Amino acid sequence: MAIEELGTTFVKLGQILSTRADLLPPEYTKELSKLQSSLKPLPIELMKDVISDDLGRPVDEVFSQFVSAPIGVASIGQVYACTVKDGPEVVVKVQKPGVPEIVAEDMYILGKAAVSATKHWEGAQQYDLVGIVQEIADTIQTETDYIQEGHNAEYFAWFFKKDPTIHIPIIFWESTTPRVITMERIHGIGILDIQALDKAGFDRKELARRSVSIWLKMVFEGEAFHADPHPGNLFVEPDGRLGLVDFGMTVTVDNDVRWHLANALKAILDRNADMLIDALIELGAVSLREAGSRARLRKDMKYVMGHFSTTHLLKRSESVSYNLEQLFTMLRRNRIQLPSNTFLLLKTIVMAQSLGRGLDPEFDIAPLLQSSVIRAIRKRYSIISALRRMPMEAAQLASLAGGLPQRFDRMLKTAERGEMQVRADVSGIDKYIHDIEQLITRAVIIVLGASVIVGLALFFLATRLGK
Repeated sequence: MAIEELGTTFVKLGQILSTRADLLPPEYTKELSKLQSSLKPLPIELMKDVISDDLGRPVDEVFSQFVSAPIGVASIGQVYACTVKDGPEVVVKVQKPGVPEIVAEDMYILGKAAVSATKHWEGAQQYDLVGIVQEIADTIQTETDYIQEGHNAEYFAWFFKKDPTIHIPIIFWESTTPRVITMERIHGIGILDIQALDKAGFDRKELARRSVSIWLKMVFEGEAFHADPHPGNLFVEPDGRLGLVDFGMTVTVDNDVRWHLANALKAILDRNADMLIDALIELGAVSLREAGSRARLRKDMKYVMGHFSTTHLLKRSESVSYNLEQLFTMLRRNRIQLPSNTFLLLKTIVMAQSLGRGLDPEFDIAPLLQSSVIRAIRKRYSIISALRRMPMEAAQLASLAGGLPQRFDRMLKTAERGEMQVRADVSGIDKYIHDIEQLITRAVIIVLGASVIVGLALFFLATRLGK
């Protein structure tokens, strides 16, 4: 309730943190998750003013019908059902007044607070607070740009263009601005409206497989993925197509991230602690030098992974949540912080699994996930992939080889002038110096003790010989 009072930025902050189980314990993420559905709408007059200001025309001139009660309320905007003049039914998402300015001011304050906390709070060493604030600021800034959301929708329409079973809404650019986005309205049954789906005669087992496959295809084959597989963002249309909406939270993923993710998932499937640690480091998790001992991390990870089976991890949604919670708790204990895109990848896969389980209690993500991971690995090592990488790698090698003589020449001249400096990172050396001091102190005590014993022995021996 305190966060709600603070307004848009902090509500969005709370919503983001409610998904970051690698940063906060479960009792906090559970409380913050209430921010996803407890928001109150702003008056319709304020929202219509935003539409009129951005489109340059009164609302009545743009839309022949505008339902005043919003069909959705988010931290940044509100969604309305409308009908375009001489056109089809649409939905219009309108940004709340003053959001960019409020966000900029609040993020500035949070940034200053993060810097201050890093300097004065010992517990801040566990987190990159400045980095987290910047990450959240980037996320919110992206979601406040409805032009970008429109481009995201068009990307996914292109990505799924060969799949007639998936429907991405059309963007009406003539009535879309950075604060207003108008898109085709999708009519269908909510993906987890079980009674309606059964009444309409849909095969829920098939829907579960198709729904999860959408996200696995985006994660393992696309350049970006829809990072919010919420049940409210997926509909089953009368003709059986799956309609996907709300493209504000879209995360890009490159081949390297996808490859390391495949390694991480394979490590979890195989329960290989060392492979998972390496994959997490390659994904950009906090280095072990900062996080602590690799041996301790490996021990904790093996303990966690040893207490759940791959079968239970993948077959029961409650086991997924529980085991992931245990894994994140272990990462927090070892001060391992996942980059936002990596965490969203894992969270998206788990949410997709829960979506499948909601449709079909017997749904098993294992075959789909395993085949996706295997395809990613095969693609990485395929001859075609190697040939595609060869020109770029050859160019990089040629550039490196061509520049070596100049680099060596500069190094030699720098050394001759006496300007070369060697720097070493000695962070964390205090502990080792303390250990060495203790060792030296003990050695001195032992030597002194031995000297006293030998001295006394010689004294008594000399006394006895003197007699």
